[in-house]
Amino acid sequence: MRGLIVFGILLIAIAITGGCIFQTEHSAPLINPPPSISTEPDVHPGGSALAIAFKGDEISTKSPEAKERFITGLTYLTQYARYNESLEYFDAALAIDQNFSEAWLAKAVAFHNMKQYEDAIRCYDKALELSPGDAGTWSLKAVTLWDSGKVNESAVCFRRANDLDPRYGTG
Repeated sequence: MRGLIVFGILLIAIAITGGCIFQTEHSAPLINPPPSISTEPDVHPGGSALAIAFKGDEISTKSPEAKERFITGLTYLTQYARYNESLEYFDAALAIDQNFSEAWLAKAVAFHNMKQYEDAIRCYDKALELSPGDAGTWSLKAVTLWDSGKVNESAVCFRRANDLDPRYGTG
């Protein structure tokens, strides 16, 4: 998919209950810190947490407004672990461009991190409908299926990711 849009899909299998996540200082965040204090916890116990990154020049939307909302959503998702707030930005981007596959993927990751696996799988499916050859999306869907207890379906997705790109799909 356009030179593998996902520039650094970082799968971070974090033992959350082991206290591996903590706040760090950022010397230059992408945007100012969130203006309000969220009531959602930084992480949820159990399972794995996913993070993603995209190469800016390979984001598929032609809409600058959708891209801006998407990047803000990514910041809330990855720098602040504000999943609900990130979803608002991804939804705003998708309201502008329903065919914005990266926004569907990022929304899936946010749902995964909230342990809302069925919602995440629906978003992965939409992203894959738009970009069926994206090995990174297949791999992330496999992790979500694994965490939701769907081991056989997870294996199918890992194999598909591996078939598309051997760097993915090692599950």
